[in-house]
Amino acid sequence: MKKKTRNLLKYLLFILIITVIILEVCPYIISPVILNKAFSRKQVKKELYEQYQQSADSKSDKKNENRKDDYLGSSLLHPYLGFISIPYEDRNRFGFHGPDPITKASFDTINICLMGGSVALGLYGTSKDRIIKNLKQSDYFKSKKLNIVQFCLGGYKQPQQLIALNYFLSLGAHYDIVINLDGFNEIVLPFVDNLPFNVFPSYPRNWNIYSRKSFDNKVQLVLLKQLLLEEKQNDRNIFFVKTHLIYSNFGLLLWNILSNNNKVALAQVEQELRRAVSQSDSDYQSTGPRITFSDTTQFFMESAELWKTSSVLISSLGKSFGFGYFHFLQPNQYFLDSKTLTEEELEFAYEPGRHSYKIAAQTGYPILVNYGKELVEKGVNYYDLTLIFKKEKRTVYNDKCCHFNEMGYNMIGDEISECIVRYFNKENTIE
Repeated sequence: MKKKTRNLLKYLLFILIITVIILEVCPYIISPVILNKAFSRKQVKKELYEQYQQSADSKSDKKNENRKDDYLGSSLLHPYLGFISIPYEDRNRFGFHGPDPITKASFDTINICLMGGSVALGLYGTSKDRIIKNLKQSDYFKSKKLNIVQFCLGGYKQPQQLIALNYFLSLGAHYDIVINLDGFNEIVLPFVDNLPFNVFPSYPRNWNIYSRKSFDNKVQLVLLKQLLLEEKQNDRNIFFVKTHLIYSNFGLLLWNILSNNNKVALAQVEQELRRAVSQSDSDYQSTGPRITFSDTTQFFMESAELWKTSSVLISSLGKSFGFGYFHFLQPNQYFLDSKTLTEEELEFAYEPGRHSYKIAAQTGYPILVNYGKELVEKGVNYYDLTLIFKKEKRTVYNDKCCHFNEMGYNMIGDEISECIVRYFNKENTIE
């Protein structure tokens, strides 16, 4: 009897081991089918940890005191900058990631300021140290301490960079170098976020939502749905870390699937919110001056004109305040013939059908390229990065909007570093 029991236990143990092995191996087989991408334990674990930290922060009683002011996502209205992030522990007092943007002049330190939207923010998070290392290779930088600060947020577009720079300079900030990486938001977001709701094009994105003092019941219900989805994802992140499922391939795959489904649901709710807001009463505070355009080409040209003028003004500020200004037009997968997309990119980083971002980028980017030539003629240190991936055969884009994987950001960071070093080698302006 004891022998039969031991054999049964051995058999059950064998079945358990085989089951665990199958579960731990299956993500590599299932992920390409379900998620249309290869399973990367390192990448998924990193994303889960990042979301977990944000989830843990949002559970803090201290931070929840600010939730009553949270209009959309994790942003607040700002009297000069349009909107900022809530200044949680992972953000400085002004609501941005990284060190305080009010930097002081120092004989042994070069203060570098990075501006732009979510792509610039991604560059800061991914390639900041790499840019510093690249610059330190130059004789002009190697004896100095390099300090990079940023005021980048997802959705930021001109003239927010221009206004933010003026704002921080007025508060006493000192910058030696200002880097502006932009273009996509300036040409796409006015068309996608402002025009459909009769909001003045230069106003910040989602201004018709941020600016309202109150919402009708229908809008409030959609906002509640959005909040519940976010809270559900927060609880899920904490559960997967606390129960140590983060160490299991199968657990990571399961989290990845659930997280992706939640992202899709949130995107649908955001569209629902936009429709609900557009159907509710609006006022001048939410829309700004009346706008009329004869056609979309005129709209894109005026958006590009604002982008160009803002850059010229920043360049003028540089001459007045003594900082070197470097403006870079970010690449985008929808700009015709800018890159031969890989099979992986075609699957998850390119929208084959009609897509508002795609339409705006395809129409507007050629205008930006032409206006960029005028920036050079006006003496702006402007660089067009739209063809940086022209000969790149590997995957660099990681979504259907405008963002990059680590290699993509590093390639952009390397090019930015090279342009800056080349400029100072020529000008020999740093003592």
